[in-house]
Amino acid sequence: MPRQRHEAQYPESMTVVFSALIASLARHRWAEGVRPGAVPRIPRVGCRYANERGSVLRRGRVLECRRPVSLTLYETLFDTPCRVRLRLRWRVEPRDSGSLLLLDLSYELNAAASFRRRHWHGRLHAHCGRMFGFVRARLAGAPVEQGTGAGVAGCQEAGTGGAHGQGAGIGVTGQSTGSETIASTNVTALSGIPSLR
Repeated sequence: MPRQRHEAQYPESMTVVFSALIASLARHRWAEGVRPGAVPRIPRVGCRYANERGSVLRRGRVLECRRPVSLTLYETLFDTPCRVRLRLRWRVEPRDSGSLLLLDLSYELNAAASFRRRHWHGRLHAHCGRMFGFVRARLAGAPVEQGTGAGVAGCQEAGTGGAHGQGAGIGVTGQSTGSETIASTNVTALSGIPSLR
């Protein structure tokens, strides 16, 4: 199983770095469609999510969340005919002058993806670099650029049905807040530019 290891040091405390990590990861995974500037909740273990960006469908679940120390995600990327299974283990360690954020990534490629091993290695390496950049931007207080694409937002507990079950339609995002449900649909106009309604 190929592996990658990434790390970055920050002058902030472990709790601040972990909160920035959760906010950065949530934006691209379980809290897609949440208002900009809103603070996403820490995911529960067993939380499932799905997200589509371009031709790649990402499905995942939270395996471990020990605040403010570690977060482990298991994800599968589908880019027909390729399938890549990822295990991302994020850890925050204390240092004399701040915190060290570590990412251990291991991945498994199916037969079709193994023909493009170098492509996937580079693509995953670039994605990890972008995630560290999002954490750094979040810590600096800079606005983080919103990505395009459709996703199914919110966490679904393991073993339950709902929007993430069989036949789920990718394209509807939503978040339950109290007794209200906020939902939006990503619609592509004839010009090819996504517009939210």
